[in-house]
Amino acid sequence: MGDIFIRAMLFVSIIIIGYAMKQAGIFRKEDFGVVSKIVLYLTLPSAIIINFSNLVLEKSLIMIVGIGFLCTIVSVAIGYLMGQGKSNEEKGFNMINLTGYNIGCFTLPFAQAFLGPAGTVAICLFDAGNAVMATGGTYALATSLDKREGESFRLGAIIKRLMQSPPLVCYIVMVVLALLNQKLPSPVLDLMELMGNANAFLAMLMIGIGFEFRLRKNEVVQGAKIIVMRYVIALVLAILCYQFLPFDLTIRKAVALVVFSPVSAISPIFTQKLGGNVGVSSTINSLCILVSLFLITGMLVLI
Repeated sequence: MGDIFIRAMLFVSIIIIGYAMKQAGIFRKEDFGVVSKIVLYLTLPSAIIINFSNLVLEKSLIMIVGIGFLCTIVSVAIGYLMGQGKSNEEKGFNMINLTGYNIGCFTLPFAQAFLGPAGTVAICLFDAGNAVMATGGTYALATSLDKREGESFRLGAIIKRLMQSPPLVCYIVMVVLALLNQKLPSPVLDLMELMGNANAFLAMLMIGIGFEFRLRKNEVVQGAKIIVMRYVIALVLAILCYQFLPFDLTIRKAVALVVFSPVSAISPIFTQKLGGNVGVSSTINSLCILVSLFLITGMLVLI
């Protein structure tokens, strides 16, 4: 347990380092966009490829992909409803920052340390379903709210945006390859591993660069509402999954655990692309890491 706590504190330390370097003038606020592009187009897709390269899919567990997708859809819908009567920009902000799970950088190490191979596979499959929305789907829906583009909720426009998300494309390709029992060539995997190893560091550094302490009162209220609602949703989903999923205890425990993951580390990227408040998004992201650390550690002790 101590090793997991130390690992999580290291993530927090990287966020602090990124913020401190911005305050010292080494990074500028605008550098967030540069680092986010490296994460979105290089390190995160590489990490996804490596995580799935040795995955053996059991047909009985494919259902977990759908569960991951449904859990994110629930949060997206609630984020939209939270913005009723408000601007499309705020609806989009809520949708992006309420949903999605940071699994590869944060929760997967918990599974590997405490839940064994079966739990790890379950969490990877959940992440595949989560990725449909977290790595592009939610952003596609949020941008479709902009009536100025004339594409509001058109299926073709949403699919087009989905296919422009490198992480999502990687998930689709790797799941298909796993189902076909095919593997990428070793030199390709070696290159992906080299880049993927930098993903956790760069994702946390990016959050630190975007982090803002100086938030206005309405921004604090907005962030607090999203964080509280996120973990209320997680509690309900965890209870339902633990009690009613038709799997053995290890799998049910893994799914109940994963819904307490922090918000996706690339949510601030999509917030920026949407023209939203990156400072509030990064603050939500950072605080969710601390809350999830406490809750997941507690769950591992209790269940």
